[in-house]
Amino acid sequence: MNKLRENKPTADVLMVSMRAMGYSFESAVADIIDNSISAHAKDISVRFPIDPSECYIAIYDNGDGMTAEELFDAMKYGSESKREGRTDDDLGRFGLGLKAASLSQCRRLTVASKKNGVVSAFIWDLDVVEQKRDWYVIECSQEQTKNIRFIDCLEKYNSGTVVLWENFDIIEKSTGNVFGTLSNYMTQTSDYLSLIFHRFLNRNDKSAVKISVNNFQLRGIDPFLENHNKTNIRREIKITIPDSEGNEHIVTVQPFILPFQKDLSPEDKKRSGGIENYRSRQGFYIYRNERLIVWGTWFNRHRDELTKYARIRVDIPNSLDDIWGIDIKKQSATIPLSIRKRLTKAVDEAMDISVHKQTYRGRIAKVDEERDYVWDRISQREGLFTYRINRDSKVFDLIKETINEEALPYLDMILEEIENNLPYQQIYIDKSHNIIDEETTDERIADVEAKAEVMIKFAVSAGATDINGMIDRLFLSEPFSNFLELKDKLKENHNG
Repeated sequence: MNKLRENKPTADVLMVSMRAMGYSFESAVADIIDNSISAHAKDISVRFPIDPSECYIAIYDNGDGMTAEELFDAMKYGSESKREGRTDDDLGRFGLGLKAASLSQCRRLTVASKKNGVVSAFIWDLDVVEQKRDWYVIECSQEQTKNIRFIDCLEKYNSGTVVLWENFDIIEKSTGNVFGTLSNYMTQTSDYLSLIFHRFLNRNDKSAVKISVNNFQLRGIDPFLENHNKTNIRREIKITIPDSEGNEHIVTVQPFILPFQKDLSPEDKKRSGGIENYRSRQGFYIYRNERLIVWGTWFNRHRDELTKYARIRVDIPNSLDDIWGIDIKKQSATIPLSIRKRLTKAVDEAMDISVHKQTYRGRIAKVDEERDYVWDRISQREGLFTYRINRDSKVFDLIKETINEEALPYLDMILEEIENNLPYQQIYIDKSHNIIDEETTDERIADVEAKAEVMIKFAVSAGATDINGMIDRLFLSEPFSNFLELKDKLKENHNG
């Protein structure tokens, strides 16, 4: 028989190390609001300091509240209530969010809660934990509870909870200005909450949730512009997915094709989250119990300039957390291989519509269909043409495989500005006077060879093993297709 020995974690070491889990300030606040919504709160307030001498963050709600024993359990790392299972509308997962999120930002966490007319409170203070080197939480006396900041807000509610953050040591060490930093966080936190919880904020019935920041009531962002008359809402698709125990659950997929930017009013732009995000946030929007987890990503799927207005809303229940890889912070999710193909079908449907909308003015015309051109000549109305960088070129594909996916929309915007600012008139004048330097110098040949070496290196780092095949494909693309004498040289260099 195995000999069992208890091996408890060291309290101060574990608690301090968990502060580095990677919560941003606004994601930590959102994690606390998850608890409020799970407790059926309809009125949630976030308070930032207004006096430099008093630095705090307070989040209070009119949710179900907790008894003293329930609150004591909620303050535990890995609370017992999570072991007993979660309700379908629970936005929590591991029983760690309240503590991990809060103490990632501050050293002193106070939670007071009211239920059945009784108010109780507990405090996690890292100074105490480090001194005692054990899991000691402070149980507040009635007198201490009365002096907790914003405790009087619970008087207007039959039940509710106050979460208070104090002693912002990390901000103090990094900026030296806690009040100023917290003030700067207020706007970005408001924007973040307006996006993350937009479906709760935008409900038109009694289930709507009100969230205010320093008494300013937030309005939910609408990333799909569902009520815009030019938004193309595609057919909803339901996919049956088994969880890790074989029980089947429904995942709902809803594709949207958003209007062109020219069709947006100033209010539409504001409502969608700002025109600066309109292009950069295309892709999947993954929701867990209607709470946004991941957005603006294609999960490394092929995408191009023509699909820039396609957005796919995916709703998953919390019962599928394990197979979707939802992390503790609820900031990431991974599409499991078992359902990726079925999701792809819905995505492709949305992409096809987006491509149609983008190319209705004409088709791309190429001189040689075998050659992969850098520039595309695009026919427009009434016999006019424009030029666009070919986002489907093999050279561009290599860049997309190696660059951070979040940076791709910004790269696309830069390329679009290059396209829109081509000096057509000056090029015409210079060409007509035969003063454009088109000589192929030895320096240019060396430059193209160096660029080819970079592309080969990128491909190898991305997992390519057929170097000869990769070089053949590369030399179907401009500019390399204009320097075919380099192809055999590169193959010899890489196979010698």
